Amino acid sequence: MEVREGAVDVSTGDVSARASFRVVTRDLLAGGPVELEFSLANLKAAPFQITVSGDRARSRPGQFSFTALFEDKPLEDPVARMPYLGGPAGVVEVVIDKPWRQPLLLNEFVRLEHTVEQLEPGATGKLALTCHRPIDLLHGGEESILTVNLAFYLQRDDTALAALVSGLYQEILHGPPSGRGRSMMLLLSLRSTAHNQIEALSRHADAAIADRARAALKLES
Repeated sequence: MEVREGAVDVSTGDVSARASFRVVTRDLLAGGPVELEFSLANLKAAPFQITVSGDRARSRPGQFSFTALFEDKPLEDPVARMPYLGGPAGVVEVVIDKPWRQPLLLNEFVRLEHTVEQLEPGATGKLALTCHRPIDLLHGGEESILTVNLAFYLQRDDTALAALVSGLYQEILHGPPSGRGRSMMLLLSLRSTAHNQIEALSRHADAAIADRARAALKLES
């Protein structure tokens, strides 16, 4: 059975919240991007604050971690060996009827490119995902670790995956500037799945694009 969205309630004193993770990507391809959304809803009238941060060295949101099993085999964190060196941090206020939401790209945390080699063409496999995030509802009080379990299927469709990779690459080269950032993020997160395209971008005339592509190539092994 698929579970594409899960939630957990947490309370501390007069503060009560509901945290949830959900899969945003509709068509889930083995080796392709899997986008998630984390949301935190205030269940009581009084607003509360939470800390949010980035992970500068790993180029991804801070505070999140994931445990992934694909067909009962663990999938690694692509930057597990890289030390945490901090990043930008801030505080957001969460008010009732206005949940705070954060988009996440699972490929930045899990080597989803390895799912392709575990499936025959046309086959599907189950990804069991445990999502973690620390939270301090009192902002300075006792910290809790949120844990939500999801489960969903990835299909190996080599034709669809190749078309997706090609489309992202063309958007980076020729698409409107407003959409290139997201396309670049998705393509680079695919690592070996999009090796040829990333290698080509590593020679791009724009130094910022070339540097990001070279950094992604280093994470393929």
